[in-house]
Amino acid sequence: MSEDTQSVLMSINDFRAYAKVGRTLVYKELAKGTLEAVKVGRRTLILTSSARTWVEKLDRYGVR
Repeated sequence: MSEDTQSVLMSINDFRAYAKVGRTLVYKELAKGTLEAVKVGRRTLILTSSARTWVEKLDRYGVR
C-alpha cells in the first residue's frame, strides 16, 4: 500500500493488526456505525481517521 493511500484508508486486515482485534469485532463495529468504511470494488476499506477515533474512544485500563 502506498504511503498516500495508507494515510487515508486501511484494509480490514490492516485495521485488525493496528487495533489488535478480530474480524468479527471489526464487522460488528462497522454494522454499529462506530467505524466508517468505504467500498472500493469488492474491498471494504476503513477510513484511517475513523480507526484512530475508534481506538481513542476505547476505555482505558486502570484509569479512573
